[in-house]
Amino acid sequence: MFSKEETIAPSSFPQACSDSDDRLTPQFRRAGHGLHRASKLLQEDSVSGPAFEIKDRVRQSTDIVDLVGSYLQLRRQGSIYVANCPWHDDQRPSLQVNPTRQSWKCWVCDLGGDVFSFVMKRDNVDFMEALRILASRAGIQLTASAPARPGSVDDKQTLFDAMQWIQNQYHQCLLKSDAGAEAREYLARRNVTSSSIDKFRIGFAPDDWNWLTDRARTTSHSPEILKACGVLGESQTGTHYDRFKGRIIFPILDLQRRTIGFGGRVLPEVAARQQSQGQREPAKYVNSPETRIFSKSDNLYGLHFVRDAVTRPQELIVVEGYTDVVAAWQSGLDNVVAVLGTALNQRHLRLMKRFVERIVLVLDGDAAGRKRANETLELFFEADVDVRVLTLPDEMDPCEFLQQNSAGEFRELIASSVDALDHKLQCELSGIDVTRDTHRASAALENILQMFARRPNTSLVSSNVLREQQMLARMARQFQVDIETLRQRVLDLRGRVRPQVRASDESSSATASARATQLDPKERELLEILLQDESQLNFAVENISPGQFATEAARSLYEVYCERFYSGQSADFTSVMTQLEDPQLKSLLAELDEQAALKRGKTEFDVRQRLEAVIHAFECLNLDAVNRQAIAKLSQPLSHEEETQTLQEIVERARQRQGLSAPTDG
Repeated sequence: MFSKEETIAPSSFPQACSDSDDRLTPQFRRAGHGLHRASKLLQEDSVSGPAFEIKDRVRQSTDIVDLVGSYLQLRRQGSIYVANCPWHDDQRPSLQVNPTRQSWKCWVCDLGGDVFSFVMKRDNVDFMEALRILASRAGIQLTASAPARPGSVDDKQTLFDAMQWIQNQYHQCLLKSDAGAEAREYLARRNVTSSSIDKFRIGFAPDDWNWLTDRARTTSHSPEILKACGVLGESQTGTHYDRFKGRIIFPILDLQRRTIGFGGRVLPEVAARQQSQGQREPAKYVNSPETRIFSKSDNLYGLHFVRDAVTRPQELIVVEGYTDVVAAWQSGLDNVVAVLGTALNQRHLRLMKRFVERIVLVLDGDAAGRKRANETLELFFEADVDVRVLTLPDEMDPCEFLQQNSAGEFRELIASSVDALDHKLQCELSGIDVTRDTHRASAALENILQMFARRPNTSLVSSNVLREQQMLARMARQFQVDIETLRQRVLDLRGRVRPQVRASDESSSATASARATQLDPKERELLEILLQDESQLNFAVENISPGQFATEAARSLYEVYCERFYSGQSADFTSVMTQLEDPQLKSLLAELDEQAALKRGKTEFDVRQRLEAVIHAFECLNLDAVNRQAIAKLSQPLSHEEETQTLQEIVERARQRQGLSAPTDG
């Protein structure tokens, strides 16, 4: 149960009143309400204008679990998610994400808020820049131009609808058409089962320049829409053509299971016919270009299946081709994804870290595959990701290996994969005798340490100091060098320079240090009541003015409630949070909301009784302020009548403060 300090009982509020500041009388407070309301209704402010509307639209388009999870590894814990906070040395997950309230909070750092404040803190930007970042992420236009017209090439939903139609056309062509017969035979030779064709919605685009355009003539999907989807190209003469003609189609889906792009593998028979007709050899694979709904760097083939898997995998296997993923899933491996015709990058890593703690990079066994492994390792080191590397034997790719070997043998290879450091050591030391060829060994060690030093400084960012020490110990043994020498060299390479702190981090705002526990008790109780029951706002604003607040942070929050009330807008938690732009106020509101939720149903007084007690406490404060003025008046020369009248008023206000009525005769 909560103590009376946590939920102040109605009878205890008068004793909680402050005697330190002057306050408005009830008459002045009512007048102030009228002026406040009139001024707000005359202004075109962010409550009712387009500024609030665009903020709310961006907020609704951004799921906080998806946002935070794209940068931190979230783990479900009951009805919330938790993660290690990146802003302090977090030994246990202390950052909490509430999907119901769309809020986040780290109680250790006293940071929290909504999607906007998370981006503000993460990227060290102000509110407007965070708004731009999230709007771009959601595909929302912030300029004064009109919103995308439904049915136009700029409307994302139109493109999503068209892509779903296109996917179905290709899929049905493979399954049922005469044109798809050769493709069906090819897939059968590659041991792609009918269930896999259905699961991955594999399709076929006939070797016809106009096949897709002709089928779209009776639909609303114009050539311009199909071009915006990336499935049509345009010649120099302005003629449209099917970008994927003659290819087996692998649809690419996002995490919402929407088709956003395609990968096309040329059918060998089609390629042979084209070359026999004097055409140049076609590219083996063609991928969708970047569009309004598709980015190669923000997606991985098959990742939506991994996310939907019943059992979350401990590791993610990354391969290079679409058929590699299909073959792996057919073999019972449900944690395999592929890159989309581009090199792995930091955005891919952030995406994968949302789902797993370890990544196994499986590359083709040829020379090109080994070269790509070396190029990718530096990326993993910089991101501080636990990565393993597996190079397949006999220059095979994963699909070929699984066709010739069992899934169990593939799993054994995965289990034997070496971590990134071991792989780097093997590559650098290939052909070097460290005891004899000291010059080459020193050069190899320096290459490794330079890459190692680009890892995040564990003393500032990560709690995984032990892992770094273990890695340095392995290098010391391998090169027969003292570990302290290696540690000092890493520090030298890192420069031992602490990150620069922008002035905005040390906010001069009066709200910077505000926490719920630092607020005046009656002000904190009032805000928690409003968070718990928005319907009490009408009664609150009729009796309490923002000018009566002693704490600037609490007053700022209450002003937002008053503004929304007077403009006829909703004052629920989400709306108030969206209107706020100060990250400290967002954090304070999130903290108050959590406290209000904890108190719900655990106090002996209902919400209205608590609010009446708060109002009484503010009234006491007003009476005290007037009495101080009257007492000061008594120190001045007064007539006997004026002095008597002033004393009587002081006594009357004292009775009112204590809830006593005036004495009666008899």
